[in-house]
Amino acid sequence: MTLPNVAIIISNYNYGEFVLDAIDSALGQDYKGPLRVYIVDDGSSDDSWKKINDRFDKLWSPRAFPSSDEIFKPYYKGDLQSFQVSDKNFWAYRIQNSGASTARNFAIWEAWGWADIFAILDADDTYAPNKVSRQVEKLIEYDEVGVTYSDYIIHKTYNSNDYNKYEYKYPYSFIHLNSECIVHSAGLIKKKYLKLVVLPNREFYDSALHGPGSGDFIGCTEDYDLWLRLSRVCIMSHIPEPLSFVRETGKNQSMKMTEAIFAENAEKIRSRNE
Repeated sequence: MTLPNVAIIISNYNYGEFVLDAIDSALGQDYKGPLRVYIVDDGSSDDSWKKINDRFDKLWSPRAFPSSDEIFKPYYKGDLQSFQVSDKNFWAYRIQNSGASTARNFAIWEAWGWADIFAILDADDTYAPNKVSRQVEKLIEYDEVGVTYSDYIIHKTYNSNDYNKYEYKYPYSFIHLNSECIVHSAGLIKKKYLKLVVLPNREFYDSALHGPGSGDFIGCTEDYDLWLRLSRVCIMSHIPEPLSFVRETGKNQSMKMTEAIFAENAEKIRSRNE
């Protein structure tokens, strides 16, 4: 049986301390099928881009693409730098600071012509080595399953805390999902179902659900919105195993969420899903 092509999508903003761990965990998957890693640096102001460059210092030649290049006009129209490490199936891009949604959308479109399945990984998190292989098993077992999501281990390292916590994600139902975001961002999504929920502006993650860029991030509901849209077109299957590792450092973008911001974004999401 031919295994599907899997693209791991990593968006990064100022996670220079952790981004190489995320990359290594993505490249270190035991998946036997075709796998590529696409990372987009969202105009970080720290040393993230330098670390990514130095990590592959002897293996690549940098390229710069002007914003007028036809291949990027369909979605992203800003300035871009990129390089490819072909023997490691690794692609890296640096865009103008535009927000995590734009960074993810850009990477998805870059991989669109090749990928069958998309895996979403935050730059401050990591995958267990068998995450992709384990979740792909479920995706190819049942055609109607369009999303798989797993449990994960949270490593808390702030407010004088330093401990691990097992986070169990309840099996999905639309009613439960509508009241609580039970799916972690590190899900795996079939392209055939992702295609069914693309927004009119060609976005998968709605960039209007937070501030204009990660530097001015004011929300964290764009993934919740995507899961709700996907729940209307496919089955979302829970894998009761801790296959991801999530850092909570007190600096996570999601911790900038306030009740007022969530209420405003939730109303936008609710009006779209009514």
